[in-house]
Parts: sequence; structure tokens; C-alpha cells
Amino acid sequence: MMRPVAWRRMETTALFLVLLLLSARLLISATYQHTLQSPKSPLLYHAGTLAFNYFDFGFVRRGLGGSIVHLIGGEMLGATAIFHMLSAAAVSAVACLFVTRLEPPRRRATFVVLLAAIVMRWAEDAGRTDLAVAALVGSAAMALRSGRPVVATSLVAVGLCIHETSFVYGIPLLAGLAFEHRVWRSLSRRAIVCAIAVPVAALGLYLLLDRLPHADAGTMVDTVRSRLPRTDEVDWAIYYAISGGRGVSTSLCQNARDPSYSMHVGGGLLVIALFVGLTGMRGPTLWRAILVSVPSFLFLSHVANDISRWSGLAAMNVWWFAACSGDERAGVNWRWRPVAAIAAILLIHPKVYPVEYAIYVPTPVLERLAQRLLSAPRTPSVSAALAICDPGWREYLDRQRAVAR
Repeated sequence: MMRPVAWRRMETTALFLVLLLLSARLLISATYQHTLQSPKSPLLYHAGTLAFNYFDFGFVRRGLGGSIVHLIGGEMLGATAIFHMLSAAAVSAVACLFVTRLEPPRRRATFVVLLAAIVMRWAEDAGRTDLAVAALVGSAAMALRSGRPVVATSLVAVGLCIHETSFVYGIPLLAGLAFEHRVWRSLSRRAIVCAIAVPVAALGLYLLLDRLPHADAGTMVDTVRSRLPRTDEVDWAIYYAISGGRGVSTSLCQNARDPSYSMHVGGGLLVIALFVGLTGMRGPTLWRAILVSVPSFLFLSHVANDISRWSGLAAMNVWWFAACSGDERAGVNWRWRPVAAIAAILLIHPKVYPVEYAIYVPTPVLERLAQRLLSAPRTPSVSAALAICDPGWREYLDRQRAVAR
């Protein structure tokens, strides 16, 4: 008879493969339709974002993800697809390590369904850096629970080189876990000081990036445009990558002009509440689960537009936080939760009841119903929002090229 450990390994391997397959849905569909590497590719914006790397442009913001794509090599859209799958493999592997420790089986099943919901949502926006950030943040949580705080904060610091969400979600998660499990009791003062010093140093370096050697904006515009089809999606990616404060102001304006903005934020809070409830958070632990997710979500929802991304990462933070406790929580009835967790898939997946701009909408099914039944307003397209909030955005890109020449 096969030992329980062997069964568990088989289950973990099967789960990993299923998550990887779920992560590839959009890529498989685009390949079948022959659009993956065409001017109609669903990866155009993401490839434009990942075109910025340390090798070509020096010290640039969010350059690590692009540097990995550069090392993958080949055509940009194909390399972006590979980057997505590598990121999916990383976050799936880390999550599977957590799942193997969860008991009883119904609790494990609940976490698996919630994990699948997030992975399926990320799969519809393939090419983002969110999966890579989530993998690093999850690894940091595991390192902290294993008594390695310097490794934990170092992983979050590495994530800052991919996207600022690593800090926005990673630091609160580590702080919440530190208070939840009193990890400092087993740590030396030196370890605590070093653990704090690493992210502080990383943040200082991040703030000084503009003073370090890097290519001029015009060179970056020309280089990225030369590697991808000339489309609006690519130009949008370049604009937000190089515009700095101007791009942030545009995002703030987009939120202010979006008549559905409050509905988007409310939907994101609903997603977080669903994950908090289904993972069995109670008492002080419940409040810590809220603190490691809601403030980060609200902050990013204020300064940026991709609200479904921010709710997904917040929900993943709740998942990491809850999964770090490997034992069954007293008094929690897990009997009905695996089935109830299916609601997360129905609620957040953009293909259940499609909306026009799923990146802004954490709960597509509710928003679509609100539009059809209550005549709720619709979110403006990116083109319409830019025409209002920064009508000279394209001239700005062309001006950067002229200055460089």
C-alpha cells in the first residue's frame, strides 16, 4: 500500500500541473487563433512594459522583470509568454508547498479552490508581473515563518525591482505574520536589525534610481517601439513607464473621471472579504488579515487604475497569511467551505459574465448585472480616459524622441 506521504506528493504534483495549465489558458487560446505574436496579441501592453531592462537602458524602474525577458531572448511577445509561464510556475510551486501543510482535508480543499480562482483570474491577463511578485511575497512569508527574517525581507526587496507592489503588499504581510506568530521572540537583535535594514536600503536605492546611469527617454521610446508592433497598447506601456509623476496624475484623473470607480473599489473589498471569511479568520487574526490586505488595496486603488489586479494581490495576501498557520483553527466548520469557495471563481473570473475592461473590475459578474439591470455607468476606455486626462500624451512621447536626437 502506498504511504500517505507518497499520496501527498502525488496530490501536490497534480495540483502544480493543474495550476500551470490554468495559467496558460489565454496563451493557448491566442496560439490556436494565431494571434500570440501578431499585432492583435493580448500581450502587447505587457510586452511593452517588460521591454524596459537593465541591459539596454541601465538603472530603470521595474527593470528586473524586463531583464529576465531579455535573458530569455527571442522575439519580445514570445519571451513575454515564457516569462508569464515561469512566473506561474514559481507562484504555483510556492503555493503548493503551503497547501501540503494544511489540515484537515476540507480546509486544504478550500484553499486549493481559492488559489485556483486567483490563478484563473491572472491567466486572463497573461504577461503581468503580478505572478512574479506574488511568488516572491509568498516565499518571503515562508521564510519568515521558518525563522529567516533577513531572507524574507530580501525577497521583498528583490520584488521591488520588478514592481512596487512587492513593498506595498509584502511589507504589511511580513509585519502581520510577525505579530500573529510572535516571530521576534526567537530572533536575535542583530537579525531583527538586518531584516529591517534590507528593505530600507532597497527603498533608498529605488528613490535614487533617477540619479544612476540610465538611457534617456527618447532612446527608450525608439528602442521599445522597434521591438514590438506599432500599436496604441505599446505606446500606452511606454508612456506609463517613462512619464513618472505625469503618469501618476493621469491615473488619478482616470479614477476621478470614472463613474464606476466606487463600484470597482467596493467589488475589490467584497473579494477580500470573501477570502477572509472562507479562510477561517477570526478574532485578532481576522483584523490582522484585514490589515495585510485592505490598506494596500485602497492605497493602490487610489493612485492607479488596475483595481482588479490590486484586489487579486490583496486576496493572495489573505491566502498567504491564512496558509501560514498549518493547523486547523478551533471552531471553524470546513465542511461547506470548499463548495462555497467556488463563488470566488464565479465572482472574479472575467469570462463568467464578460465586461469591457476587466482590468478595472474585480467582480465582473456583479458589474455586468448592475449595468444590465440598474443601468449602472460604464468605465471609459483607455483611449477616452487619456484624451481627457492627458490629451498630449502621444506628443509627449514624440517630444522625448526629439530631445534625444
